[in-house]
Amino acid sequence: MNTQATDVLIHTRATLSEEQFTEVANRIKAIHGVLRFERSRHKPNFILVAYNAGQTRAIAILNKLTRLGFNASLVGM
Repeated sequence: MNTQATDVLIHTRATLSEEQFTEVANRIKAIHGVLRFERSRHKPNFILVAYNAGQTRAIAILNKLTRLGFNASLVGM
């Protein structure tokens, strides 16, 4: 089983307000295996997510974000 922490960068088309970001962060962090969810200070449309690759996948995180109504895409790992 892979227990290595992996990072993925997600780009959101629109900048999330502080309220939206907090709500989304709480929902994404609830995914089993997500370790960290933080916004770039310099480019707020970019979100760095650290997760345990043995417990979840980047696509699951992206799918959750888009199901919450946000236009987002994976930028890199």
